[in-house]
Amino acid sequence: MGGVKLAAALMFGAAVALAQNEAAVRVVDGLEYVWIAPGTFPMGCGEGDAECFAWEPPAREVSVQGFWIGRTEVTTEAYSGEGGNLPATNLSWHDAKRYCASVGMRLPTEAEWEFAAKAGGAVDDVAWYDGNSDDHVHEVAQKNANPNGLHDTLGNVWEWIEDAYEKDPAKRLLKGGSFYNVARDLRPSNRLWAAPETAHRNMGFRCAGSDLARP
Repeated sequence: MGGVKLAAALMFGAAVALAQNEAAVRVVDGLEYVWIAPGTFPMGCGEGDAECFAWEPPAREVSVQGFWIGRTEVTTEAYSGEGGNLPATNLSWHDAKRYCASVGMRLPTEAEWEFAAKAGGAVDDVAWYDGNSDDHVHEVAQKNANPNGLHDTLGNVWEWIEDAYEKDPAKRLLKGGSFYNVARDLRPSNRLWAAPETAHRNMGFRCAGSDLARP
């Protein structure tokens, strides 16, 4: 086993018992991943919520197993080594999936993403959106973290997830809204769908996984 993989295995073999929201720094890509404890939550848009879009599924109880998820979106430094703390953008679903697999992770499911992305605080405190972004992407973790310790789940860039769009399985879902979306678009239950080869300046991703000790 190579030195990096051995260090990762030793480090994360002990790390899996960490309490929720305690971060572990991956040796492979240098990004922090936060443990989200298992739970059940009302996924989708709640009945009577006037902000719902027609394409949002109605709320229903969904249970998720515990998992790890990136504290931030994958950065340009982690993705390409080019330096900088901006989210890696202009990447397709295939690019995102390939990167996560290369570091022993995967894309989160919609249920995992929505469970982890719960909001907390005023929109200007937690998100870059059309009201404060000056129409461009910003460095990760400049806004307050949500109650799970995650940054930028809402706003900054749309995030690719694993799930296909149920009405058109050839397309994949994105979550969270971006720097040019209005505040209503940033709610965790909202979704966007696109062909998996789509790449745009407002599309990025974060990785997830069930076991950081995997080679």
